[in-house]
Amino acid sequence: MNIAWLFAENTVLPPTTPVQDIKDLAPIWGSWRTQRGYQTDNVVCWDPGQAEKLIRQGYAKICNLYIPKKVYQQLNKPAGARAFGGEFDFVVDSVDDIIAAHLVASVADVILMVGFDLETKTKPTPSRNNYIGLIAKAIESSGKQWVIIDHHTDLAEPIQKIANITSDLLPNVLQLLGNNNNGK
Repeated sequence: MNIAWLFAENTVLPPTTPVQDIKDLAPIWGSWRTQRGYQTDNVVCWDPGQAEKLIRQGYAKICNLYIPKKVYQQLNKPAGARAFGGEFDFVVDSVDDIIAAHLVASVADVILMVGFDLETKTKPTPSRNNYIGLIAKAIESSGKQWVIIDHHTDLAEPIQKIANITSDLLPNVLQLLGNNNNGK
């Protein structure tokens, strides 16, 4: 069974969280914004200008850097970078999260979601509604098992209805996965 972590772009772990333990258990996927804080293994950057900066700064040498296909081609297929296709013809919060969710679902059987705000909002913006809808679609259509970690509020309605998502607490997940790895 292939397990992966998916960190939301605004993830903030408690300071006592053993990040190296997390990394030792499975690779981390997420936005470029998570790389410096958590040494994310697989980094997504949707923004063309920022993607170009990350290439110049050497991010493709320290992680698997995924950038838009158009930028990848404009930069003459930079070594170490990987391209993804697709377009958004509407506003979406945290596009990197959406892309990372689709990419991780293509390689993992179980996705552990950390730092995601998937709660019901009283007056959500259209970009928030699009975000929740796209995350829900990525989860549901993947056929994979998703676990949302440390989400202490009610999930937004489209996500509540999905059969292949559960929730748990980070210490429980670390203990379970740590015990499974010790038994190998």
